[in-house]
Amino acid sequence: MMVEDRIVTLTTTGPIDPAAGLGNYVEALVRRHETEFNVVIVQMNGVDQPSQSIYVLHIGKMRIKLCKGKTNVAKEYYSTSMQLCGVRGGGNAAAQAAFWQAKPGVSFVLVFETERERNAAIMLARRFAYDCNVVLVGPSDRPAM
Repeated sequence: MMVEDRIVTLTTTGPIDPAAGLGNYVEALVRRHETEFNVVIVQMNGVDQPSQSIYVLHIGKMRIKLCKGKTNVAKEYYSTSMQLCGVRGGGNAAAQAAFWQAKPGVSFVLVFETERERNAAIMLARRFAYDCNVVLVGPSDRPAM
């Protein structure tokens, strides 16, 4: 991701660990048209966000949408420019955080209520993106150009 004209790479320390029952949970969610997850935005476009407001991340069959009440913060259809991956780092909620680049220049670091919800959201979005012929990966998973 780009932060103040610098390229910063965010990666997970390993593959997402499918905890007991996570696969079944995701399979149950796949049957829905859209699933909602409560999140807090800790960074937007590389800038720390001081507010701890609750947002809703909608993972749908065709798109991902981030809302605060009835206001859309970001809404994008799955595309090759979209990125989604887990984030590790300092802080109490590192295992619950995810990086989402909706499109170039629009990115978020989101903290979920639990690590299980973060992993389920990533797995669900990747599944729906794959159904749209899009491989949804993180920045370090992209081939060098």
